[in-house]
Formats: sequence, structure tokens, C-alpha cells
Amino acid sequence: MDNITGKAVVSEDYLKSRLYLVDELRDLVRKTSVLIEAPRRFGKTSVIKEFKRQEEAKSEKEREFNVLFLELEGEETLNKFCFKLFNELLSLYHVRKQLDKITNFLGSAWNAVASRIKKLQMPELGVELREKTRDMDFTAWKEKITPLINGLNSFDIHTVIAFDEFPDMLLNFKNLAKEEKDFITLVDRLTAWLRTLRQSQTGDCKYQFIFSGSVNMKNTLDEIGLGKRMNDIESLVVPNMKAEEATLLIDSLLKEYAIEIAPEGVSFMVSKITNGSPYYGQILFKTLLDSRERKISLKTLETLYEQMLRGGSHDLNHFHARLETHLGHPKRKYSEIILKHLCLKPLHEKQLFDNHLFDLCDYEVFQSIVNRLVYEGYIMRDIANGGALTFVAPLLRDWWSCKVGVC
Repeated sequence: MDNITGKAVVSEDYLKSRLYLVDELRDLVRKTSVLIEAPRRFGKTSVIKEFKRQEEAKSEKEREFNVLFLELEGEETLNKFCFKLFNELLSLYHVRKQLDKITNFLGSAWNAVASRIKKLQMPELGVELREKTRDMDFTAWKEKITPLINGLNSFDIHTVIAFDEFPDMLLNFKNLAKEEKDFITLVDRLTAWLRTLRQSQTGDCKYQFIFSGSVNMKNTLDEIGLGKRMNDIESLVVPNMKAEEATLLIDSLLKEYAIEIAPEGVSFMVSKITNGSPYYGQILFKTLLDSRERKISLKTLETLYEQMLRGGSHDLNHFHARLETHLGHPKRKYSEIILKHLCLKPLHEKQLFDNHLFDLCDYEVFQSIVNRLVYEGYIMRDIANGGALTFVAPLLRDWWSCKVGVC
């Protein structure tokens, strides 16, 4: 198992205790589209990519799914999204040797392009397609893409189209929109089309969609009155890591990198990442690798941990940036008050509001901030403690405590 902190984890690096999530995803997409739900850095992309890897590792006779994976975080316009989807679909037809169907779907106006599909590799064809589609509006895009999607029903196996960071892309649209109403109209048209594709499916349909993103999809759409666009799909929740999983992760990494830590040191590491995600174990382990030590005592481990918290680790700093991006003034100020008090101890929402924010904002605003902090992976409602708010993992609480000066 390699220690990976900056990208999706698959294959032998995927935590074995989480393989059931891939099996659950496979079962769901046999019959419906899926929304993968979890806070940031909890492994949503890894579930999709491990599913894709497993399918591609099978023989042709064993394979059940074609999996198209679209990374959308950097896409800023609807035209770029449509081009990426269009290009991925054409590539699938090309790989599955369904070139004659492309010619039929594109129509006579595209005969010149269609005639070259058999002669060119997809990267070369992509240049031509980009030029031809540069000025297409959304109506024209739908006319080209919809037949390609419906045509997936003629394939021997099912197709899954995974939209990773879909809500992040929607927020990119918002940043470029001249007015809020323009953004809402654009999102309305896109999500209505995708819903129509899902709603038009029959019992023998052979394609489904997966939606995922580090910004909560339902919350993003609810805020602009379009929450109904996603109420027809199933959810797959990626859960917090239990202590047993945290132990498995740490033990696997120690073995792979031949690092020796006393049992009490392993217990210390496990205690800091339990209820978080495997990502927290990875960034903690990265600190050990950076130290170049191969035998680490509990005292040395605690010193390394303290240095990591106070050293401005780039693997955690994005949590500051997320507040800046999604909570403008004065909500960001209120969010920092909430986090500061949760550094000291877990608090129930009403207690936290009454004691620390009653004179600053109304309860509805407070709840919206709490929900955003939950969606963003800072805090959670601890069921074992009557729903009290607490940090997702002790590691994140300790790091935030250093940032706001309560440690």
C-alpha cells in the first residue's frame, strides 16, 4: 500500500475494508443513477475509480459495465461540459467498434466528420470536433448528445457515466454568470435535461449516471430552488472510518514502508484519525515519512505530530480556503466562532447558538453555516452523543485549535 495524499486511491492501495462500497455502487447502478454523498476528502472519487478499475480488469466475457469518468472540477462553461461528454461518448463508440452508429447519430450535416472517424485516432478527431462545436448552443448540443446516450441501449453491456465534481462545476458556472438569474437558468436547463434522460429510461435501459463532488449536490441545488432535479436517484453514503479501519490503514502503511512504532504509538495515531477518512491517516503518515525515521517512539511521534500541526501542512490548509470560497463575510466570521468553541468540547446546536452566536445572527443563518461545515467535512453530528456537534476527527480539531490559538 502506497501512501497517497493528492489523488484517488485504487487497486492494492484501496483500503480493503472499504471494498464493500464498490460492491454497493455496482449493485445500485444496475438499476438506477446514483449520488455519492460524503464530506470533502472522504474517498468519493476513489469509489468510482476503483469500480472503473475493477471493470476494466475483467475479460471481455466477464465485464458488466463500460465506465466513462468525467472530471469536471475545472470545467467553467456549459459548452466545455457538453464537449467533454460528447467526446467521451464518441471515444466509447470508437473503442467498442460501433463506428457505423456514430455516422447515423451525427446526421448528414456531419458527414465530413463522420467519414473521418475510422481514419483518425480520437485525439486527432478531437481537434476537429472542438473547432466544429465551438459556437454550438445548448439546444444543438442536446441534439447531438442525446442520440449517443440513447444509443448506449444497443451495447451488449451496461454503461455508467460518472460526473465527478459535478456541483463544483455548477459553482464555476455561477462565478462566470453575469447575474444570479442567468446562473439559475443555466443550471435549470442542464439538470432538467439530465433528469429527462433518466426519467425516459425503460426497464431494459443500459445506461445510468453517477454524480459526485466535494460540494454537497443537494444543498447546492436546494439553495437555488432546484432540489427536485435530483430527487429521483439513489444515494451511496461514504461513512466515517471506524477505529478498526484506522488500525488496518496504519498497520498496512507501517508494514509497506518498514517503519517500527511502539504499540502505544499506533494507538495514538489511530485515536487521531478515527471518525475521519483514510485521507487523515495518509497525511499523518506522510509526516512520518518526511522525518526519515525508521524506529519511532511515542515521544518522537508526539513531537512530529505537534510539528505537523504548527508547521502549516499544505495537506490541511485547503480547509481554510474552503471557508473563503463558500462562506463570505460575515458567515465566515461566524463559522470560525463555531469551530473555535468546538475545539474546546462538543456542543449541541442550540447550546452553541444561545451561548455564542445569539447576538450575532438569527438561528436560520446559524443552521445554514453548520450545515455547510458538515457538508465541507469540518464537523459532524455525533449520534453517540445525542447529535452534538464535534470535529470529524481529532486530527482536524487539533490542527484547527493551533490555527485559532486555543491549544
